[in-house]
Amino acid sequence: MVDLLPVEAAEDLAFLHATIAEFVSATGSEVGQAVLDTWPVSATGFVKVFPHEYQRALQELKDEAEAANSFSVTVNGDCITSPNLDIRNAYAIDNTPAVPGMRHVVLPAEALEPDSDEDSDDEEKSPKQPPKMPLMPKMPVKIIAPPPVKIVEVNGQNGHTNGHTNGVKDIEDSINDVGMKKKKRENLLDKTRGFVKYKRETKLYRDPEERQHDWEEIFDFKNVRRGLKTQAARCMDCGVPFCHSTSHGCPLGNIIPKFNDLVFHNDWKEALNQLTQTNNFPEFTGRVCPAPCEGACVLGINEPPVTIKNIECTIIDNAFDNGWIKATAPRNRTGKKVAIVGSGPSGLAAADQLNKAGHTVTVYERNNRCGGLLMYGIP
Repeated sequence: MVDLLPVEAAEDLAFLHATIAEFVSATGSEVGQAVLDTWPVSATGFVKVFPHEYQRALQELKDEAEAANSFSVTVNGDCITSPNLDIRNAYAIDNTPAVPGMRHVVLPAEALEPDSDEDSDDEEKSPKQPPKMPLMPKMPVKIIAPPPVKIVEVNGQNGHTNGHTNGVKDIEDSINDVGMKKKKRENLLDKTRGFVKYKRETKLYRDPEERQHDWEEIFDFKNVRRGLKTQAARCMDCGVPFCHSTSHGCPLGNIIPKFNDLVFHNDWKEALNQLTQTNNFPEFTGRVCPAPCEGACVLGINEPPVTIKNIECTIIDNAFDNGWIKATAPRNRTGKKVAIVGSGPSGLAAADQLNKAGHTVTVYERNNRCGGLLMYGIP
């Protein structure tokens, strides 16, 4: 699988030294400083882990480069190899700056290209005559008259049968199957390249003029849920999903790529099971959580991240709408009693976990209404 090699190459030693020096300057590590003080003797204590597949890939790239650069010319004493005509190197060829005092060298690929028409405004070029093509002999054409249109009587009125002038639609056109259109649109969604094809939904909040007159949700859930499957298709199902990392993303460790994929495939019941494995109250976090999972989304490196928070909130709201959220008492009670002081998010989550374990839980709250921060700390 891998080779364990000593660090001997000059480029490897330079990279390792620069990395340790950067670490020491940022952290003040005494161990790192001791390694730098005894460099390069201390480099013998490091091992280079070199996977076999990576070695093979590097060797293939090296062989391709040598094969592409097999032709070379000498200009002003410098050896210049012919460029690789692969499209990935097109920018390197086009953006090469001109060197003063150096004549243009016609490369083999350029010699095959036609002359440009924009060489100079002062030069007048004689127009090139297009080559004459031999004329094809004219063949006799037989004109066939169209068949006569048959007129029939529909509901006591005359009309044409081969058109819609009589007001009668085809059966396919007369039925407006909204469900079929929606299913067809969903089948056309591309989950594999969704993060490239689809953009993040940006209209998340209701109009402020409308929100001033009620105490309803600030989110425009109707608009968000309309394109939720498209937003779920943007999830890349990363090999290393930082979104559900407890140190970089979701503090609860929600299995985000899994329930995103389940929402995309309309498996809402299983998406709820995956979400409630790690989250006691997604109806809270789906509304007031600052969504560090979206900040850790890999897609957010160069594109707006996936709308994870909205997907989470929609999963639990859909479960309430379908009556899936019910009180589930444990099968067996342990006979132990536990008191929870404070009915905030942490207290309620702890009570829920202890109740699932079979303990009898009592939650105490000093205020006249339970909820803690959910009631008094969130405007």
